[in-house]
Amino acid sequence: MDLKQYPAEECQERVPVLIHHGLLSSSADWVLLGPNKALAYLLSDNNYDVWLGNSRGNAYSKKHKIYSTKDREFWDFSWHEIGYFDLPATIDYILECSNQKELLYVGYSQGTTVFYVMASERPEYARKVKGMISMAPIAFLSNQRSPLLKCVVHFYGLLEWGSEYCNVHQWFPRNRLQAKALGTIIRNAPDNFTKGFCVCWFSLIAGFGSDQLDKSMLPLILAHFPAGASAKQIVHYGQTILSGSFRKFDYGPKDNLKIYGSTQPPKYDLEKVKTPVVIFYSENDFLTDPRDIKKLTDRLPNVIDTRRIEYSKFNHVDYLWGRDAKTILYNQVLAVLKRFK
Repeated sequence: MDLKQYPAEECQERVPVLIHHGLLSSSADWVLLGPNKALAYLLSDNNYDVWLGNSRGNAYSKKHKIYSTKDREFWDFSWHEIGYFDLPATIDYILECSNQKELLYVGYSQGTTVFYVMASERPEYARKVKGMISMAPIAFLSNQRSPLLKCVVHFYGLLEWGSEYCNVHQWFPRNRLQAKALGTIIRNAPDNFTKGFCVCWFSLIAGFGSDQLDKSMLPLILAHFPAGASAKQIVHYGQTILSGSFRKFDYGPKDNLKIYGSTQPPKYDLEKVKTPVVIFYSENDFLTDPRDIKKLTDRLPNVIDTRRIEYSKFNHVDYLWGRDAKTILYNQVLAVLKRFK
């Protein structure tokens, strides 16, 4: 795993904050908007010791003591393993380095999923988190509205089989040559064509209608996104959509019986998530439908506040790269962290 600290000096007296990215993303998400706009910069400017997590298997976290990325065993993980093993190890490391007993946590999308896994499966680590901010939280997905995902999810079994059969266990890895070529095309092609094409693809997943994505940032964004993930991570989300439950990976009745002692995978017990939580969601985010947010808040025992983002067209990627993310969202995040602090 790779973990980045920003800045890396004069942080001994600062409160540590761990920020965790979403699926197919990386720590780069939190700096791309630049100084005075990106969340990592804003937190540092407000005297926090900022740590940027990277999920195993993304562009920054591909090292292993035994396996290489060519080995199937390297990719045998979903977001369950990230939450159960990696996030606790990250928290321990940060607390040791900062000489603190607690930290603050900001999760976005999959970054919230892995926290809920950790806090429900290993509640002793939830006690090491003073407060948690869930941006675009994902635990339940049965009401997600992405046209692309609605189509793809019905073939996830075929995709899982194809991944095994073709020995392709990493999906959407970062490719520098492709990113450079695409960036050159975007910079030189007519604005309406390039912006329309890229925004359309983002919108098919994230939500239509937002004007927050700056076309001039697309070459920079596409140099870092997508950053890769295991096929098993994506398949696990497909299972979450179809099951309507927040539960462990479904290996099929026979293997489930061996692994879990039952033919169905067990649900995560969200009642065990005792950490104070503040949730931010947006109605135009296709992945976090208000009905699924309600389902989540009904199960979490310590939700301090649930905030709907006022800009009605704010979508899933605007949390990261929205031109006005600072005024629409990040200033509220800073205020909540100050309360936790």
